[in-house]
Amino acid sequence: MPIIRVLAALPGALLICSVAIAGASTPISVGNFVWNDIDADGIQDANEPGIAGVVVQLWNDPRTLLLDQTASNANGIYQLQAPGAGSYRVRVILPRISDTFSPVNTPPSDTADSDIIATGDLTGFTDTYVFASNVVSTTNIDAGIVPQTIRLGDRVWNDYDANGVQDAPEPGIAGAVVELWNANKTLTLLSTTTNASGIYSLDAPGPGDYRIRVVKANADTYAPTDAGGNDTLDSDVFASGADIGYTAILAVSAASTSIDGGIIRAPISVGNFIWNDRDNDGVQDAGESGLAGVTVQLWNELRNNLIRQTITSATGSYTLPAPGPGSYRVRVLLPSVNDDFSPKDSPPSDLTDSDINPSGPLTGFTDTYVFAPNLISTTTIDGGINGPLLFRDGFE
Repeated sequence: MPIIRVLAALPGALLICSVAIAGASTPISVGNFVWNDIDADGIQDANEPGIAGVVVQLWNDPRTLLLDQTASNANGIYQLQAPGAGSYRVRVILPRISDTFSPVNTPPSDTADSDIIATGDLTGFTDTYVFASNVVSTTNIDAGIVPQTIRLGDRVWNDYDANGVQDAPEPGIAGAVVELWNANKTLTLLSTTTNASGIYSLDAPGPGDYRIRVVKANADTYAPTDAGGNDTLDSDVFASGADIGYTAILAVSAASTSIDGGIIRAPISVGNFIWNDRDNDGVQDAGESGLAGVTVQLWNELRNNLIRQTITSATGSYTLPAPGPGSYRVRVLLPSVNDDFSPKDSPPSDLTDSDINPSGPLTGFTDTYVFAPNLISTTTIDGGINGPLLFRDGFE
């Protein structure tokens, strides 16, 4: 003889009764899925995980009798048992008071939408389901939940000195991809890119365990992890090993703006030649030799950060390593106060001209050079110098 299990909600208790009824119909399995609707569109997207531990109930149609209750499993799946053919509603209890339900019955498919009414007197319940006597199970009653998001950030930066600490002159990296993953690294939940200052933010879909991943270019490397003892200035991304590029598991319960990633950019070789421009025409003529021992510097575009410095070789050549893509200027220091820079950008070719501004507020500096991520080297940044001592060097 079939047995019907009836759960009745009484003040302070849940009464469970087992009643044997002759000729009762076969129980019906009712499910299926409670998920984290990250983009709040009411559709089960591929990157949206199930939510564990959500209470799901089966009620009679007038909502006067609680018939069964369960909780979603680790994958967000639930199963209830209806006591046979009849009219029922499923109810989902929000895990937190700040959570909301997804839009209901979003097209195109009933197998991928949310069936829970999001507002009004029936909030949390489905519409009525009428199960016929020949129904064995139904597995398309789903619930989308939109948790209150928790903002995570903060910065991806160019770690010039590779010490894993955000030093004052080290700039943020624009356009770096930053991703939010589940704790096991099996599902990408969100993705964004850093702004011009290297700042990013990701809204974690509610409390839980997550990881953040910072994506680097192939030639770049990650800065040392957790260096310096100050969590607001260090890099939280693993530099090597199985979790390279990821943070450790983050147990998220409140906003955090101290999740940073240091990247050591693959250097770009910057050069080329400082010469004695005897005729002061801004062109590297055949008889004009290179100048040894001239100081050449690499600066950021704003000229408030000296990045590298070197001196020219015996033949007048120089090389400076730029710390990855970005905007830079080269500066040349005159050997003597009596010397001058040659005219800039003299034709016919950028390979034989001088690129140093000879006058004005940018005297001694080049214009801005923007080095793209795929650049390995540039060997066209030259400087012509002339002056009384240089003039006497065999030229008349």
